[in-house]
Amino acid sequence: MKNFQLLNVEQHKNLGYAEKYSSEYGHHVGAVMILPNEFAKAQREYPILFRKDSETGRFIPVVLLGFEENENLFLNENSTWSTRYIPQAIKQGPFIIGLQQQETEQRLVIYVDLNDSRIQDNTAPALFNDDGTSSSTLTEIKNILSARHEGSEQLEPMMEAFLKFDLLERVRLEIHLANGATINFDAGYTVHIEKLMALENDAVIELHKSGFLSLAYNVADSVNNIQGLIDIKNARMK
Repeated sequence: MKNFQLLNVEQHKNLGYAEKYSSEYGHHVGAVMILPNEFAKAQREYPILFRKDSETGRFIPVVLLGFEENENLFLNENSTWSTRYIPQAIKQGPFIIGLQQQETEQRLVIYVDLNDSRIQDNTAPALFNDDGTSSSTLTEIKNILSARHEGSEQLEPMMEAFLKFDLLERVRLEIHLANGATINFDAGYTVHIEKLMALENDAVIELHKSGFLSLAYNVADSVNNIQGLIDIKNARMK
């Protein structure tokens, strides 16, 4: 059971965080959510797709990690992540962001799951320096959580723009593996590159001014990374 507490130096000055990746922490998954401000870095290594929530109908951007529900082809046997960029949802570890009311304004605060085995007393890297200030480890976590907060505010406007211009198309794959097996895979949705390139000038200007045009191209270009994922799967089956 999780045990989230507001992180503060008075109670948690001796805590350290050991960054680890494994099934214990929920990392053996076929896809993980990302946010618009991650697209530029993520598209260099992962396929970026959209999954539609069957209950709400909302489209959620994800990076594809494998072709099965519990398959992460970027997580190696020694529990290291093989890509240069690791999604923020993974990097944030056992920390979440929250809002705290202070007089007339709200400020962002950090909560930590004290039951997570990566959080330990008197272990390095420490979360706080000896003088009580945030360590470089905690500063990085703060930056990740702040980036996720900012990215979440871009998500709905971006999806509304993509849907307004009918840019999404379904991605269904028939993958023939080196061992003779075939995978029929419903990957979700991507940006239709032909529709994107055929947009009228007014639409291009609107998307560009909102910052969503480059994101659309990030998604469309990232589909090429599916072959790399297939190559990794074939290599592991040898």
